[in-house]
Amino acid sequence: MARLVAPAFTARRAAEFRPRMESIVERLLDELPGHAEDGVVDLLPHFARPLPMEVICEIGGVPIGRGARVTAAIVSANRDPRAFADPDRLDVSRTPVSPGHLGFAHGAHFCLGAALARVQTEVALGALLRRHPDLALAVTRRTSRAPPTAAPGDSRPSS
Repeated sequence: MARLVAPAFTARRAAEFRPRMESIVERLLDELPGHAEDGVVDLLPHFARPLPMEVICEIGGVPIGRGARVTAAIVSANRDPRAFADPDRLDVSRTPVSPGHLGFAHGAHFCLGAALARVQTEVALGALLRRHPDLALAVTRRTSRAPPTAAPGDSRPSS
């Protein structure tokens, strides 16, 4: 499978797909107000999860219907307390204890979607922050019922 998919995920292909990513991001952002409850929108199910699924399926030529449930999650990725101080806290500047963290892996196991994920993250976060410059968290760590990376059904406490 990787042999067939790998050419679709090169840095050049990811850059070529950027305008389509921007279009998908803008559509998802347009839809966010419709998901608001008391002015609050949960970005995970309405932005962070559908974006990579739509992009990957479109690049790979796998059509997904509107409202279809598609999930790809490794809820424990980079959450090992033996390797990461305060593993449930988002820290984009964190330095892993070893080169074997699950960000994009390394060597023979390097993520074939790394280039795509980098462009997608840049497009998504840039558009989100441009459109909503006053974006703020609606809950605190103490009021959150699950870790921010939890998948549906994950019942681990956020501590």
